[in-house]
Amino acid sequence: MRFPAPLFLTALLLLGVPAAAQTVSAQPATAQTPATQTPAAQAAASARPTLPAGVRFVTEVEGIREYRLGNGLRVLLFPDTSQTTFTLNTTYLVGSRHENYGETGMAHLLEHMLFKGTPTSGNLMEQLSKRGASFNGTTSDDRTNYFETMTNSGDNLEWAIRMEADRMVNSRVSADDLKTEMTVVRNEFESGENNPFGLLYKQVRSVAFDWHNYGNTAIGNRSDVENVPIGNLKAFYKTYYQPDNAVVTLAGNFDEGQALTLIADSYGKVRRPWRTLPRQYTEENPQDGERSLTVRRVGDAQYLIVGYHIPSVRHPDAAALQVLGELLSDEPSGRLYQALVQTGQATAAGSITNPGSDPGLATYVAILGKDDDLQKAQATLLSTLENAAKTPFTEEEVARVRTRVLSGYEQALTKPEAVGVGLSEAIAAGDWRLFFQGRDAIEKVTPADVQRVAATYLKSTNRTLGAFIPTAQPDRVAVPAAPSAAEVLKDFKGRAAQSAGETIAPEPDALEARVLRETVAGAKVAMLPKKTRGERVELVLSLDFGNPETVRTGSDAADFVGPLLTRGSRSLTRQQLHDRLEAAKSQLDVSAGASGATLTLSTDRQHLPEALGLLRQVLREPVFPQADFDELKKAALDGTEAGRGDPESVAGLALGRAFMPADAKRGDLAYVPTLDESLQDTRAVTLAQVRDYYAKVWNGANAQLGVVGDFDPQTIREALPTLLGGFDSAVKYERVKLPLTTPAAQDLVLNVPDKANAVYLARLNFPLRDDHPDAAALDVAMRIFGGGTDSRLFARLRQQDGLSYTVGGGAHTSSLDEKGSFTTYAIFNPVNSEKVAAGMREELARALKEGFSAQEVATAQSALLQELRVGRSDDASLAGALASQAYLGRTYAFSKQYEERVKAVTPQAAAAALRKYVNPANLVIVRAGTFK
Repeated sequence: MRFPAPLFLTALLLLGVPAAAQTVSAQPATAQTPATQTPAAQAAASARPTLPAGVRFVTEVEGIREYRLGNGLRVLLFPDTSQTTFTLNTTYLVGSRHENYGETGMAHLLEHMLFKGTPTSGNLMEQLSKRGASFNGTTSDDRTNYFETMTNSGDNLEWAIRMEADRMVNSRVSADDLKTEMTVVRNEFESGENNPFGLLYKQVRSVAFDWHNYGNTAIGNRSDVENVPIGNLKAFYKTYYQPDNAVVTLAGNFDEGQALTLIADSYGKVRRPWRTLPRQYTEENPQDGERSLTVRRVGDAQYLIVGYHIPSVRHPDAAALQVLGELLSDEPSGRLYQALVQTGQATAAGSITNPGSDPGLATYVAILGKDDDLQKAQATLLSTLENAAKTPFTEEEVARVRTRVLSGYEQALTKPEAVGVGLSEAIAAGDWRLFFQGRDAIEKVTPADVQRVAATYLKSTNRTLGAFIPTAQPDRVAVPAAPSAAEVLKDFKGRAAQSAGETIAPEPDALEARVLRETVAGAKVAMLPKKTRGERVELVLSLDFGNPETVRTGSDAADFVGPLLTRGSRSLTRQQLHDRLEAAKSQLDVSAGASGATLTLSTDRQHLPEALGLLRQVLREPVFPQADFDELKKAALDGTEAGRGDPESVAGLALGRAFMPADAKRGDLAYVPTLDESLQDTRAVTLAQVRDYYAKVWNGANAQLGVVGDFDPQTIREALPTLLGGFDSAVKYERVKLPLTTPAAQDLVLNVPDKANAVYLARLNFPLRDDHPDAAALDVAMRIFGGGTDSRLFARLRQQDGLSYTVGGGAHTSSLDEKGSFTTYAIFNPVNSEKVAAGMREELARALKEGFSAQEVATAQSALLQELRVGRSDDASLAGALASQAYLGRTYAFSKQYEERVKAVTPQAAAAALRKYVNPANLVIVRAGTFK
């Protein structure tokens, strides 16, 4: 298992937010003078838009242009007209490291507060939700960012730019809002307290740093969050939320000239502040010896975390340290994986590296079952790490990591909107161009470099395994100073930008006009060929197999087939398969159960034939290694056991069992086993049963394929007979149909010891299919009631009462059967259990009694339609939708009909649908947490 390691790349690929670092400077020298331009760059510059007054061009790297406003605001533009959406990301160079004593968590708390709006904007969560935006804010060690992804339609772009400019300096940071938002953030803190790994990781950081604020996590200390004065928050806001401390990044579909004009007009009105940013000067002393700590809390798994101090991300050693982390934690070739997981000492092993502008930590992790030998695994973990330099790394190993990481960079650049958010990490490290410089540095890493940094930093005296232990002869590691970003980048030259794709409106008619629907080799195929950035291709293959009897008798063994398919084939080992996929710039995933499988493939036009060949080997030539089965079985058992002490798992299982047929008994198709029964069933599975299920049940007779991207349809037509031909089974497919159950109302309260956060789940069932006119009306009603950050449940339990960090509800209707369900959920502090239950009950009663206003319905309709458009803007999602349509016998005409029904919903129809299908007297409610 590889945990998030490459700081910038992980953020780009996963939109994650690993901790980063940034030295605040009002006028960074790195961006003052554009680099000398090549002829190609000069030609590109001729296409630059006319600059508005007060805006100057700074530099350009690989299609990203930097501009500067007179007030110090930096602007990055990365246009891609092949997209239908844009992402606006604002990065403020302030994070948890800028907090003072008694103010931990303040940067994150302020991030929450800034969604409350300004005197003129209203609540921003509501406004963004009404526009169907995908949005968030995140806080790390050195930066805070806010982003929203929206379709470039109507006034969305202008509204977003003006909203962010307004939020920068006019946000309403009030005592009244603090009262409710503090409790929301506290509930988020409590949610983290439920996570044993998070608890241990927080303590390791705290012990590893004596003085530097990197020893604090962004969520902060509970008492600080509860008691921080509103005046401190306002002062923090006025100091750091200013144009000379921010970088605005706009990526995706927009006109560059229009965007610059809007940015200049909106942000240009904000004057440059008179204040001087506080200087960050704390330096961490070299560690004097081993440190260790123990966290003792209720749980069902064991964890080991060991951290080593490492230099800044700008230091020349940073690239080699990144490669070292990958080499140690890779799966299956990594040394930690081989030493711990393959020997059965641990369930998983990996790394989390957090370099920043200041020295950070390289952290390695092992996860164990509750009965595993902790001391033995600890000895193996430390020996593997601190003896790593004694066994040379080979060029083949290093080259494999280089290939994977560099391929990741290349793929990331095909997604400009992800880049827009991900560049926050490079910005926080000193300069956005460090992203590209880091990629180039990876290319130059040698085995000798990796060996050297392993010997330098992976030392026992530089280790925190969690108490301080003196030593007669300290072996101190003095972390070298890092050069400035300007020095690192003085000879750096960027590469040419990738070619862009084409734009197809994400509307049902426009998409259907481009879809090719055929039957090839017995498979139902739907293809949407189009030009894409980086010539990427997304493919989803769905297989249906088995029958009620094979599912009933073989589901436990069947669950292991999918994960084992990618563990090697007759001609390729697991490592060889991974290497071939990475060399082909491809990702292959398999998810499967007893009645079907879904295989997803992401590749590019050039490597599509090779990737399809690898897909065939995975699907048709598995070898089911015993060692891999044992590993997966152990992970399944440990994962199931870990759910025993998790409130969400406990509540989810109880709710599932409440909805099985009243007469269901163990062994029945609709029976939901207890946790102990699940463990017993999993323990009983043998590899022979897994192989037998694949051999007898799996087949390609009922296949659906969706393909979207830059490809020749003939490539697919020629590959399918080889992929699926002869893939037969004597077991005829019969769809599993479980009965609709409507159990009597229940209110279950389940005690889970030693957990700071509790969960509320509620559900009822009703007969309804998604092609019924009522489905659209019910969807509108549920969007108002619980479906967004502008919903009634969110407004009541989070915004008004401050009881829950996550709260909502929804309705699901089947596409095949008359089966629907209503659900609501929330997390909360256990002491607020009755308040949460009352809030849920009262809001549902209000909706049933009063119905909905015309404005609520109109807002919900707009949000639903825009959310559908955003979903149809993603190629991987489109491929999945095409495969689903092939299975259901539908086209985008159904989507168009559904949207017309949504548009036609009236307030009366929405209220009628809710009253028809949702009866509070039938609710099954489960609350799980530490209530006594």
